Amino acid sequence: MNILIIEDEKLTLNALQHSIESLGHTAFVAETGEEAITKVAQHKIDFIFSDIMMPGISGLSLVSLLRNIHFFVMPIILISNLDTTYIRSSSYDLGADDFIAKPFTIDDIAHKINKYKSE
Repeated sequence: MNILIIEDEKLTLNALQHSIESLGHTAFVAETGEEAITKVAQHKIDFIFSDIMMPGISGLSLVSLLRNIHFFVMPIILISNLDTTYIRSSSYDLGADDFIAKPFTIDDIAHKINKYKSE
């Protein structure tokens, strides 16, 4: 599976990339929402993990753009250390499929991928 990771924190980006690749998937990376839109246009992306808090286009805005402007249907999992009812609710309202709170484990990542890969 081709999985796009959108994360501006290098440490988290590297951890996600390593986790996804160790699970046997191909990882594409973007550090901004703008870069993510370019990656989605250039590659067949099956799955997205995106941070919420990023410079420029936020993860929430990115979900809205991908769902409502570009009509992409791949699973989108938002990641944030802001684990509040409001953030989760906003994520789902804008079209995110799921949410992972930081810090996360490789098992959390594997669970989300397995949960959505058959859909």
